[in-house]
Amino acid sequence: MSTKTIILILICLTFHPLLGGSQGLPRFNNNTDQESLLVFKSRITDDPLGVLETWNPSSSLCNWTSVNCNVTKQRVTSINLENLGLVGTIAPHIGNLSFLSYLNLQNNSFSGSLPQEIGQLFRLRTLILASNRIRGTIPASLSLCSKLSYLDLSINILEGTIPNELGALSELEDVSFMQNFLTGPIPSSFGNLSSLSNLILRSNSLKGPIPEGLGRLPFLINLQIGLNNISGEIPCSLFNSSSLIVIAMAVNRLTGTLPRDTFTNQTSLTTFFVGGNLLSGRIPPSIGNASSLTRVDLANNSFSGQIPWLGNLPNIQILSLQSNQLVNDGAGGMDFLASLANSTQLQVFSVAENQLTGKLPSSIGNLSRQLSLLVMNNNFFHGSLPGEISNLVNLTLIAFEHNSLTGTILPSIGTLPNLQYIFLHENKFSGKVPESLGNLTYLAEVHLSNNLLEGTIPSSLGNCQRLQLLDLSVNLLNGTIPGDIFGIPGLGKVLNLSFNSLSGFVPSEVGDLNMVQAIDLASNQLSGDIPVTIGDCSSLLYLNMSRNSFQGSIPNSLDKLKAIEYIDLSSNNLTGNISASLESLKFLQVLNLSRNQLSGEVPKGGIFENSTAVSLSGNLKLCGGVPNLGLPKCDSHEKKSGGSKLKIVLAATFASVAFIIIVSMLVFWLVRKKDSDLRAVNEKANSPEMYPMCRQHDLKLATRNFSPEYMIGEGSFGSVYKGVFEDGSLAAIKVFKMGQHGASKSFIAECEALRSIRHRNLVKIISVCSAGDFKALVLKFMPNGNLEQLLHPRIEDCEVEKVVDMNQRLKIAQDVALALEYLHHDCESPVVHCDLKPSNVLLDEEMSAHVGDFGLARILLKNSPNAHLSISVGLKGSIGYMAPAMQNMAWVRGSQREAMSTVLEY
Repeated sequence: MSTKTIILILICLTFHPLLGGSQGLPRFNNNTDQESLLVFKSRITDDPLGVLETWNPSSSLCNWTSVNCNVTKQRVTSINLENLGLVGTIAPHIGNLSFLSYLNLQNNSFSGSLPQEIGQLFRLRTLILASNRIRGTIPASLSLCSKLSYLDLSINILEGTIPNELGALSELEDVSFMQNFLTGPIPSSFGNLSSLSNLILRSNSLKGPIPEGLGRLPFLINLQIGLNNISGEIPCSLFNSSSLIVIAMAVNRLTGTLPRDTFTNQTSLTTFFVGGNLLSGRIPPSIGNASSLTRVDLANNSFSGQIPWLGNLPNIQILSLQSNQLVNDGAGGMDFLASLANSTQLQVFSVAENQLTGKLPSSIGNLSRQLSLLVMNNNFFHGSLPGEISNLVNLTLIAFEHNSLTGTILPSIGTLPNLQYIFLHENKFSGKVPESLGNLTYLAEVHLSNNLLEGTIPSSLGNCQRLQLLDLSVNLLNGTIPGDIFGIPGLGKVLNLSFNSLSGFVPSEVGDLNMVQAIDLASNQLSGDIPVTIGDCSSLLYLNMSRNSFQGSIPNSLDKLKAIEYIDLSSNNLTGNISASLESLKFLQVLNLSRNQLSGEVPKGGIFENSTAVSLSGNLKLCGGVPNLGLPKCDSHEKKSGGSKLKIVLAATFASVAFIIIVSMLVFWLVRKKDSDLRAVNEKANSPEMYPMCRQHDLKLATRNFSPEYMIGEGSFGSVYKGVFEDGSLAAIKVFKMGQHGASKSFIAECEALRSIRHRNLVKIISVCSAGDFKALVLKFMPNGNLEQLLHPRIEDCEVEKVVDMNQRLKIAQDVALALEYLHHDCESPVVHCDLKPSNVLLDEEMSAHVGDFGLARILLKNSPNAHLSISVGLKGSIGYMAPAMQNMAWVRGSQREAMSTVLEY
């Protein structure tokens, strides 16, 4: 080697930043790692568990929580922050941790994009960012992490294509991008990932063909690409792979047929999901010999021909062949049922929605005793339902609807102890509804409509306390409706007894069905009055009592059905007026009162404004209403008479009101003169007995069933929603999480604290709701949120940050101080809040402060030598927060000064 060459090499080693001496290298060291982690921490906007509190320069970064270091060089090698509820973004400085080999941020709320700088982590082996809110594209720079073996970016908001450059990661073993918004094809370069064992890309919008090279990967055992738009035929190489254990590519646009030897070489295959595609042809007969199969889904394709022999599937648990064009023509067409007798692990079996015919063989009773779901609906079976089905003691669901089955429903069906769902509708069953159904304590839904069933409805159904849906419509049932049915507390979906020959009255117990959403009693021979108690069915959306012989008036209690959308009372013998209270039903879309004997003036508000939604034909004595209804005008004499009556009523009302006002003023003057203590009057006026109780249903309507869109806050013991009531008024509705330990005590404490206090700077309680396990407080709505939001607004929650000047801060501090002074000194028994912090200081429309959230409050006994124990027993307040005044008993006496210091400090 020449002297000139040696000199050039020495120059390169000296000055080149990657080859030469220390002066050319980036100065990445222990200090760099610390600075990078501190920047990473600064991007965290919420650390609910306080995990990152140890991340500070006062201690060695190798002692920080969730951080591991190299022992000799003290460099960061591992960061594990999964399942901590962190909120923030991933700082690009993460790329400076040059010794990092493991990074796990799974199941947090990281947002923003994945920084390109992550490609600088050339020692990184594991990257787990699943279950966050990361947006943007997958950076191609990840391909520079040449040691990467585990990559999980699933359950995020990633979009764009999968970088083809990732195919260069020769050590990559596990890849998961599932549940994102990725588009484009599966990179053909993935066929070069010779170490790949798991590829999970399901639930995206990928398209294009499946790369042929995937089937030649020697270690690939798990391929999941379902729920995409992948098209084309399945590569033959996948069927020749002996390593694959899971092939899941359901719900795509795959076409073509499956080769006869599809399962011949699949000695390890356990899961084969190709349902929901465009596959056709016959089911490969080799499936019957794939002894390792545990789950097979060929549903929702266009497979045709007969179902092959399935006799060598000892481990099969799920077998779904439904929604195809399978037949059973000729001899042995149903032998597949008998061949499954050896499949003792079978739990789910479906051949629904095919073209199977003939009688169901008794061999159906030889299926696995583990069988839970037996689904054979929408075929052309006839004959009776084999009694041998009672051998399948673990059945939870049987579905034979939409066939032509005849005979009786055998009483032995009531011996299946775990049965929850019965689907036998749209057949030709006759005889009676078995009394034995009452033995099925787990029964949830019974569908027996559109048959030829006769006799009475068995009262034993009242024993099925978990029943949610009962449909016996379109049969030949007679007799009365058993009152026991209306005593089923869980009947919350549908009660449909329409199109039978039922007679008698509707029991008043119908009002006990406060969970039911639909009641259909149409086309029977029912009579008597419509029970007033039907207004107690507070969850009702659909009510049809048409084509019966009901009489009397329309009950005024119908206006209590605040969520009702459909009412049909047509073709009865109803009389009287149409109550104007029906105008208040804001969600009502259809009201059919035709062919009755109603009379009087038709209301004009609410649903009556829409003539297409209201049917009143056949009521010859009705008048008025909106012009589009086409009814005659009401008699003028009646109007005059009615007008004079109205004047008399108004005059009497006016006189009564005037009298009450005068008496009230006199009483108020006497009370004020006798007792000048305004605060005592306020306390008495706000006693709990004065609070009106509200219904859970009303709160559901006000919050659209406690929609997340209406949530304005959440704490340890409850969530706060913005409620919009029917009259347009607003309120804050605090719903307690009764399943949370301590929530019940918090509710009691808050009620106890607020029962005898009233001050303009305390949150006003409007109403309470206590129904079983549901507890809620209805409070005055504060449109300007809380002090925490005002002082530290999140960028994503507001467009313009509000500026709080010193005058406003002083005013808020003064309001809080006045509230605390009142609580500590002017109540009958002093009240200690125990959780005073900015988020519990609420601001009204005039920016006046109100102290709220008394869930941890304590009431001190006056003149008790042990009063201080009420404060000192146990730590009170929020995790990570301690009010300055909690340090000593000066809190009780220095309320104003410390409240000011708390507000000004923030």
